[in-house]
Amino acid sequence: MDISRRRFLLLSGSAAATLTVSLAGRSQQTCASSIPFVITVQASGAWDPTFLVDPVADNAAFTPFTAAQILTAGQIRYAPFVDNQGAFSQYMVGATPQDFFVKHQARLVVVNGVDNATVSHDVGPRVAFVGSNRDGQPTLSGLVAGIQGGSMPLAMFVSGGYASTGGLVPITRGGSLTLLQGLADPNRDTIHSTACNDLIRAATRERDARLAAAATLPRTQLAYQQILGARSGALEDRFREIADVLQRATGRTGNGLADAASGVIALMNAGATAAAHLSTGGFDTHQGHDTNHPGALADLLEGLDFIIDAAAADPVVSARGLVIVVGSDFGRTKYNDGGGKDHWPITSMMAIGVGASEAVIGGGRVIGGTAPTGQNGVEALPVKVVDGKTVVVAPDDPSGFKLTPAHVHLALRSVVGLCESGSATDPLRRFPLIVSPAEPIPLVS
Repeated sequence: MDISRRRFLLLSGSAAATLTVSLAGRSQQTCASSIPFVITVQASGAWDPTFLVDPVADNAAFTPFTAAQILTAGQIRYAPFVDNQGAFSQYMVGATPQDFFVKHQARLVVVNGVDNATVSHDVGPRVAFVGSNRDGQPTLSGLVAGIQGGSMPLAMFVSGGYASTGGLVPITRGGSLTLLQGLADPNRDTIHSTACNDLIRAATRERDARLAAAATLPRTQLAYQQILGARSGALEDRFREIADVLQRATGRTGNGLADAASGVIALMNAGATAAAHLSTGGFDTHQGHDTNHPGALADLLEGLDFIIDAAAADPVVSARGLVIVVGSDFGRTKYNDGGGKDHWPITSMMAIGVGASEAVIGGGRVIGGTAPTGQNGVEALPVKVVDGKTVVVAPDDPSGFKLTPAHVHLALRSVVGLCESGSATDPLRRFPLIVSPAEPIPLVS
């Protein structure tokens, strides 16, 4: 066969691309074949851990709580809910109300004293969910989506907040289950019957075919071919399957986080989504902190409760496992003169394992700590690893170090099964997390 220079270059490029895909696929199968689903949840606007998982008691500069009002579930200490009348109670969640922490503490790891090293709303969410302040880096959920979701139509779903895949896969944005249902099958409604919709679809395909046949310009012909390919055949059938799954999904009335999550879990069940980043707000309480902040925390925990229960009840998601990571822009200070709280870099994070991931996350544990001795907010206490456990140490311990989101994310990368391979295109090599000490802190002991 005669080979022109142009054909030689095309064949060479195809061979190189095939080799690259083959190497990438082999490294991922070897190194990351058991990666669970991942959902990162952003408490958007900077939450106040002293009102939740890092409670401060008997110090009116921080909270209204007394030591007797602080609650415990396993090793986890947590603050009570404060209503608008100043009454204290538990954070009750679910159709049959239960205390969130009592219900889920066995699946939950709390990390306190995390230094985000910023008080910027622009930078904080990136640091919290990437582990780095460098732009263009993937979040944990984006990294998992990039490694596991290359062939998935909606690999990374985002309902709001800061999200990035580092260019590994596209992001699909949507804020509610209803929106997802409409996107998956826009012609499915209660106005037309199924037979009528089938007739409309057939007529549309016939029109597309006529327009494509009449086109004479190569680029126009290619565009019509792409449209026809997207509107018919295997891809259309795939989205019909996804639409059927989404139609069966139900959220939790009145909770936006649960509503978005119901669609995400359905997409995971359908094999369409590998990871997601969801957001819930109301935490930017520079004024009226005690009036507004507890309600935002209650909404967050209600949404998390839905995600945990729905994932545990889903046989596909539960069998593969789900890791939920909760974080925020940064923390908050002592009260200001207006009864609000301003920005503070020290914060907390949470990791939750569901189904097969419960074993890798552990649960009922608290890593790190703080002391209410900082000039404007809590001070992060240093930690170190002793006998396979991350323990708080004295401030003058020379081997102690302060926890950062990078430490947390490096640990999470390890426990979910992300590891480097020899491939030059390996995302773990492209997007490293540089911390000291270099080894991941243990989440499970």
